[in-house]
Amino acid sequence: MRCGEMTPRADLDRILWCDDCRLSVYARATRKSWRAGFVVATALALWIWLYIQPSDLVIGGWIGTVLAAFYVASRVTRETLFTMARLGKRDLVEAVPPGQDPH
Repeated sequence: MRCGEMTPRADLDRILWCDDCRLSVYARATRKSWRAGFVVATALALWIWLYIQPSDLVIGGWIGTVLAAFYVASRVTRETLFTMARLGKRDLVEAVPPGQDPH
């Protein structure tokens, strides 16, 4: 429904989005979330390296901490962006019927 195509209601989800629209928004949120996870993990790694100054004895634990921060930050960001896109009104304004020029 976001794309403006006529789709049977049985093929739409609970907020009236077709599978293609949902998957495209989820893919865009995933791409952005990887960047956010990388930024958070890099900032944490720099903080650990410069201020904590870990010993070589437990370096595996610190690497695990940075990887966990990357995973959690990217996951939270992805779900937040996806939810904002699904519930926001901005995407509905940008939707145009197929075959029409959006500008």
